[in-house]
Amino acid sequence: MSEIERESMEVDVLYVGAGPANLASAYHLMKQVEAHNEAAAAQGREPMEPPVILVIEKAAGIGDHQLSGAVINTAAFAELMPDFVEQGFPTEYVCDDAQFIAFTMKHTFKSPICPPMFQKKGYHVASLSNVVKWLGGKCEEAGIEIYPGFAAAEILTEGNRVIGVRTGDMGIDSSGSPKPTFQPGMDILAKVTVLGEGVRGTLTEEVIKKLGLQGEHPQAFKTGIKEIWRVKPENHKPGRVIHGSLFPDAFKSLDGMWLYDMKDNLVSFGYVTSLSAKNPNNDPHLNAQRFKTTPFMRKLLEGGELVRYGAKCVPMGGLFSQPKLYADGLMLVGDGAGMLNPMKLAGVHLAVKTGMLAADAILGALASDDFGASKLGDYAESYKRSWAYQEHLEARNFEGSADLSPLFAFMNIPAMLITRGRGLLAKVPVHAPYTAMKKIWELPLAERSKPEFQFDGKLTFSKEHLVGFSGTQHEADQPAHLKVADRDICATACARDYGNPCENFCPAAVYEMVEDPDNAGSKKLFVHHENCVHCKTCDIADPYQIITWTPPEGGEGPDYTQM
Repeated sequence: MSEIERESMEVDVLYVGAGPANLASAYHLMKQVEAHNEAAAAQGREPMEPPVILVIEKAAGIGDHQLSGAVINTAAFAELMPDFVEQGFPTEYVCDDAQFIAFTMKHTFKSPICPPMFQKKGYHVASLSNVVKWLGGKCEEAGIEIYPGFAAAEILTEGNRVIGVRTGDMGIDSSGSPKPTFQPGMDILAKVTVLGEGVRGTLTEEVIKKLGLQGEHPQAFKTGIKEIWRVKPENHKPGRVIHGSLFPDAFKSLDGMWLYDMKDNLVSFGYVTSLSAKNPNNDPHLNAQRFKTTPFMRKLLEGGELVRYGAKCVPMGGLFSQPKLYADGLMLVGDGAGMLNPMKLAGVHLAVKTGMLAADAILGALASDDFGASKLGDYAESYKRSWAYQEHLEARNFEGSADLSPLFAFMNIPAMLITRGRGLLAKVPVHAPYTAMKKIWELPLAERSKPEFQFDGKLTFSKEHLVGFSGTQHEADQPAHLKVADRDICATACARDYGNPCENFCPAAVYEMVEDPDNAGSKKLFVHHENCVHCKTCDIADPYQIITWTPPEGGEGPDYTQM
């Protein structure tokens, strides 16, 4: 394709991603500017010119790509908007019954005391998709422009300074040629660019590597599988929030479940699986389906109806895995900055708080017309003084303990609670998930083959069936947004050493080894990119790190309404 002429636009502050961190940040920034100008007027000083703020979002609609087990600590929302309840915060219920349950395949053991990290009484149960739609509406009321359907495809820099982003081209066929509907992406230039792309954001990963922003430890991840069911009225209990683990599996990996009730007899069920598993047969989707066959879940869902399905990775590394939060012209917020408490498996409130702290620093940068790292670094300094940092400090060795050994974690977590985060060791390292995977012949004989499981089509379902409940839509005739650098590795070394684990860890049946017509008796990789639910598991768990997730055309992907 010849050199493309691109339109460009300039803004003061560009937010990439319309998640809770960025929307809270944009809203807070605009309100802080208003407060600054009111104070200036009262003191006879010159007011600040209201900044041009733009939020771009790859989903077709605000909230469409938002998925979370949203039992929300509303402390940050109360700081953002003290009357958030009166302003219509989309609460489903407020938790008044927090439980922790140990499950086996035959029995259920409810803990008489809910552990502190799972004590959610007073927290608001909500759909994160609806929360983000509500936040988006508040931003638009404040005069903030939001452009959904615009996927940021490339970070723009001058030396080590971030100057904006380029949005993705649209209307390109699978061979890379422009279609009649071709529209080139535009360059959006900004004084400061705030990346809130969510977990494993494409531009975030790129800029972390380019500018050397990686934290002390690599990031760790789990894949969360989430389903929404409509259950029989007698099985619906508003205000109930359950967390739990499946034993003896919990002694192998600290995986676990959540469950809470929503309006209209809906329940949200989710299961998180560590991607630091040693076994290449590790399958987050299968783990969730298997868990539903426990007596508790079978009774709860009997006679019910599956409504929605989705999957998303969550950053689990904690404090020592968080990257440097700023650079010249750049800030990182939310999940992309590792702002999830791994011990509580909660991050919405931390995303909102870090977004607000970033906005405070941007206000200072606007006032001084200085968007360099030294000025934007005020964000990191205020973060270290905040309750958000303190919360991360008290959970700092959680994932490292699980990484070392679940048995060690069971011993160390109580010690962490007593010592406000230290535990038995001062600093427990975290490893990148893909480094944990063992080759098939390194496993015990009993673990080398895939576990047998029969989906019944009523309670448990195949990946292919569940993708239909995710609302995922991708134009088939476009370049695959899942880039595999060397497919020969898939057919040779990966097949031999790991048995092609992409067929297991992907929760949407995107990757399939099919017969290779050009090589009798051999298989080759086929990528069903149209199935992708944007969870990022493949990018993280691939043992050869040759899979790269990139944004598809703007507006495509899952529809996580109600999630």
